[in-house]
This record gives sequence, structure tokens and C-alpha cells, in this order.
Amino acid sequence: MAASVRLLWEFLRRSRAVVMMAARSVRHNFGLAVLSVALAFGVWMFITDTGHPTRTGVLPFNVPLVPVNMPEGLTLGGPLGDAALRIEASEDLWEQLTASDFKATVNLLGAQVGGQDVEAQVEPLGERSDLRIIEVIPTLPSSEGPPGTVHVELKPLVSQVVPVSIDVVGAPPMGYEPSAPTIDPSQVVISGPEELVSRVSVAVATVDVSGAVTDVRQAYPLVPRDDGGFIVEGVTLDPSSVDVEITVAQKRFSRLVVVSPSLQGSPAAGYNVTAVEVEPTSVTLLGPLDLLNVTSFVVTDDIDITGATSDIRRIVNLVGLPSGLSISGSTAISVRIRIAAAEGEAIFGVAPQWTGLASDLRVVSVTPLVEVTLQGGLPTLRNVSSDQVTASVDLSGLGAGTYRLEPKVAAPAELKVANISPASVEVVLEPAP
Repeated sequence: MAASVRLLWEFLRRSRAVVMMAARSVRHNFGLAVLSVALAFGVWMFITDTGHPTRTGVLPFNVPLVPVNMPEGLTLGGPLGDAALRIEASEDLWEQLTASDFKATVNLLGAQVGGQDVEAQVEPLGERSDLRIIEVIPTLPSSEGPPGTVHVELKPLVSQVVPVSIDVVGAPPMGYEPSAPTIDPSQVVISGPEELVSRVSVAVATVDVSGAVTDVRQAYPLVPRDDGGFIVEGVTLDPSSVDVEITVAQKRFSRLVVVSPSLQGSPAAGYNVTAVEVEPTSVTLLGPLDLLNVTSFVVTDDIDITGATSDIRRIVNLVGLPSGLSISGSTAISVRIRIAAAEGEAIFGVAPQWTGLASDLRVVSVTPLVEVTLQGGLPTLRNVSSDQVTASVDLSGLGAGTYRLEPKVAAPAELKVANISPASVEVVLEPAP
């Protein structure tokens, strides 16, 4: 225990001696001590700045000035403008800053009608320990007030009601047509200085319907305009937007197309369809242009001509129209199908007969067969029997000898003799024994 006390006492004695020597050194070398402290502080600042470099200057953007605490019944007589900011901030933060990171206001609490100089106040939004605003530089500074102030002109607030107008620009694609716009509300309240409010004649919303193929339904911002169509700045609108509805519908174009009867089956054997008569021959279609462009004809209900041997008359309807198309007028169509026997020809071999032979003569020889070609309707040709076609030669007044005579052919009246081969027959006559 005694040894510990002696050691403690010796430590305190020696420490007192060191402190006294240091104090005498500082008194005799005060300038050197101050220099050492300054150098140490400078080294510390250098190390600190090297680890966290800062930047001082004017930001490359302005912050809009917003009035606050506007006295009731008053309004701004002119714009407040923006404010440029001179700041000090870390290099990293500087590159990230935008106008939305600041709030710039002009406090109008207690302001009165007329002009006054008011300080522009800017503060960063959020916690910004590494940012310091050095100077606020209004873009419309007061000419008489101190730096950082703007001249504010306050005027009595007046209001008036103006109609809402819609300016429709553009057009839907071909084949579509916009309706007249429906708007809500049809009037808005314009507020501001009297000289500006009195200029406003209408609040206009611009609606672009370019390429629209469906209905337009949405809110559009309103812009105050004067009688000349120019925008009036410095007033407010209540409400500031309008609900607009425009119906976009396909146009109904028209096109004349032919009527095509639909025939089913075939006439009886030997008969053909010689003509189809339609009344009317064409109809007018109504509908969208894209459908009309690909529709060149319309068809009727089926008309059955199976086994027909004579003309057929029918009243039929048009069918099979594409969805979206309609017919202008009646859809009843009168159709007449003309049926006629098919034309053909047939060859008949006929043995020549004679008439007018003198009693004292006899026929020694005659051409044994004549080919007769008949033309006419196939049904008639098919029903011709051999005894209905004859070929005869007239021997009246002839004496013995050899003659070439043209045969006279007889056939059904509905048929035409088209050819006789040979055209003449040889007849040999001699006296009878």
C-alpha cells in the first residue's frame, strides 16, 4: 500500500513539471503555437473536403414563385416570375437537384391594393443537411427594394361567367364521322384583375379526334381567349377543365351493285336456259366503306329449275348480305328464267320414192338412199320416226332414159332440212315389157 502511494505521488510530481514546461514553451512561442493550430485545422479541412467535395454556384434552372396568404378579394396584377438560386451543396447532390426539390413563395400576408416589395423565400423540400441556399435571385426583381425582393401589384379580384367552346381538330379515318360534342359544364367562372377578366369572351378546350374510331370521353383543360382568339394570361378558371363526349360512328356510304339470281338444278334433258331476266337488275347497298369496297353483287334466294321445259317466273328476296350492310328500298326481286329446247341436228337415211311414172315405163334403177340432215329442238328430233321423213322425185312427163332429179324432202314442220346428200338422185327409165 505504501509503495502504491509513493508511485502515485511521483507521477503527479513529474506531470506537473511537464505541464509547467509546456506552458513556458507556449508563452515564449505563442505565434508558433497559433500557426500549428491553423495548419492542423487546414489539414483537417483538406481531408474533409477531399472526402466530401462541395460545389457553389447558381443552379441551371429557375424555381417558379408562388403567392401564399393572398388577401381575400385581391389578386395579382402581374406575374411574379421565377427565382434563380445560388447554393452550396455536395457535388453528388448538385447533379441530382431539380426545380421540384425547392419551394419558392412570396408571402402576401397583410398586403394591400397597390404595389409593394415582398421578399422571395425559397426553402429546400425534405431534409437537406448538405445543401445551403446562399442567395435568391428573382427574375423580376424589385427596382427599389433590397436584393431578393419582387415588386407585387395587387388589384381587386373580379369574376364573370363565360361560355365554354370546343375546338375540334383533326378527323377520324375515312368512313368514320364524329358527332357534335357534348360538354359539361357549358359555362365557367373567370376570375382575376378587371382589365384581364373583361377581355375574356370564351373558355376553349381543344379536342383532337385524329384517327379516332371509338367514342371520345374525357376531360380537357380550358384556355381563356378573347374575341380575337388570343389567350388571356393572368386569370383563373373555375372549373379549369370540361368533360367532353364525342360519338364516332361509321358513315353509311352507298354503292350500286348487280343482282345475281341463284339457280338450282337443270332443265329437262334437251332443254337449256337461254336467258335470265331480273327486275330490278341492280340495287343500292348502304353501309361502311370498307364493306362496300369488297361487295360487287348480291344474290337471291335459290330458284329450282329442275326438269323445267318452259319459262319460270319467281318473286324472290335478296339474301346473304354481309353484316353491316343494308339495301335501300325493297328486297323483292322479279326473276324470269327462259327455258328453250336445245338445238341439234340428226341425219336420216331415206329411200327415194317416185310419183308420176308413165304407165308404159318402168324404173330400172334409182339411187337407193338419200341422207337428210334435219335441225331443230332436241326433244323434237328425238321423237322423229323414220316414216316422218320422206324423199320423193317427180317423174311426170319423162320418157325412157337416165335422169338426175332433185328429191323433194318432207319432214315435221318444227324441223328444218339442213342438207340432202346426194343433192340429186339418178333414175333410169325404160319401156315396160
